Amino acid sequence: MSLATLRARGFDLAEHVPFTKRYHVGCSQCQALAINGVACHETGCSNARHECRGCNALIPQRDRYCEECNNE
Repeated sequence: MSLATLRARGFDLAEHVPFTKRYHVGCSQCQALAINGVACHETGCSNARHECRGCNALIPQRDRYCEECNNE
């Protein structure tokens, strides 16, 4: 996972550790952490994003489908 991917998924305080392939996961709205290498937000975090079930676009956690897939 890259720094751009982490930021797109809502980890706005994520940082790259210099001279390594590691990242520190951080979120301004919750106590984000990594479980077995998978970055996770707390339940109910307003920054949390996931993939749309129809087209895999990143959308807020509270939605299941993006607007385009919802209108089809």
